[in-house]
Amino acid sequence: MHLIVYILGVLLLCVLPDVLLWYKAIKQKLKPLLYVQIITNVLFVLSIIGMVVGMKYATHMLPVLIFGTIFFAIYVPKWLYLPFGLFDKHRLGVSFAAIGLILVMYGLCIGRTQIETRTVTIKSSQIPPSFNGYRIVQLSDLHLGSLLKDEYWVRQHPQAINNLEPDLVVFTGDLVNCYADETIGWEELFKQLEARDGKWACKGNHDYSHYNKWRNDIDSLQNTLAVNNAFKKLGFQLLNDSAAVIKKGQDSIFICGVENISRPPFGSHGSVSKAMQSVPDSVVAIMLSHDPIAWQDSIRQHKNVLLTLSGHTHAMQMGIDFWGIHLSPASIMHPYWDGTYQQDGQYLHVNRGLGYVGFPMRIGMKPEITLIELYSEE
Repeated sequence: MHLIVYILGVLLLCVLPDVLLWYKAIKQKLKPLLYVQIITNVLFVLSIIGMVVGMKYATHMLPVLIFGTIFFAIYVPKWLYLPFGLFDKHRLGVSFAAIGLILVMYGLCIGRTQIETRTVTIKSSQIPPSFNGYRIVQLSDLHLGSLLKDEYWVRQHPQAINNLEPDLVVFTGDLVNCYADETIGWEELFKQLEARDGKWACKGNHDYSHYNKWRNDIDSLQNTLAVNNAFKKLGFQLLNDSAAVIKKGQDSIFICGVENISRPPFGSHGSVSKAMQSVPDSVVAIMLSHDPIAWQDSIRQHKNVLLTLSGHTHAMQMGIDFWGIHLSPASIMHPYWDGTYQQDGQYLHVNRGLGYVGFPMRIGMKPEITLIELYSEE
């Protein structure tokens, strides 16, 4: 239901400004506005055709990224112009449209590279004394098919993560956009990551080959198996509805992971009960679950899951996060969409992700590396 509302909203936001702007351009004989409408509408239609044709043959998401860039470069300025243009405040409308285009260009050229390191402190009597000060670095939503491995900001990731001196590195899904081939050539970069107790991961909705149906010649099952193997090649131990114990002295915690659990239209494959079956009720667990909705639907029923780490939402790659204002279109679709949530002593952290999908930009919602510090509360 949330997705349908979102799609209808986007369509309305596209159709409404174009109808009104065409009406105004023709009725008032505004030639500059008429030319803008012709050029932008033709460009938008061509980008749709290019995306449909491109995805039929491509093994990457470049056609979608091009479409996403054109979409926002056209419609963000229109959305900002429209309220002023309707009341014949054309100069003011053009000024706001220019600001909108600048924001899109900023998100494309700068915003997507401005990594933020968030520190989350979890204090609980459930945390064993030996794990006091334990450091976990969370990564999420890399979408390797959207990134260029030679970009300077990408190559900084391993050293930036290692500088945080993690005991554990976890990755919470969406390694690829569609294809296992997207992971080729990334091994050297990932193998630079260092963590005393290993690197662990769960899969996201994009890691199951749901989005390669554009290509009839791609075997989805083989592609999914190749993605699983890619996690191992990149140095991650994949937790598919399973758990592993981490010991320090006489104390231990469990790191658990579920295959993706989502509500429609996203696929649901995992079982929290299966992931927890080897975990004693008396031992604290940390759960990796790509989609945060699983925290509400099934994870919180297991009271020894102190912390759940998720991604998936990207905070919609746009929003406002300053001066105490925390807003994003992501909140329309996701009850838990960014940051740390707490209920009855159990915690969820939703990471914004490092990569991007759909459109190669971030406006107001920076890419994120999360440092989680655990402290035993006496």
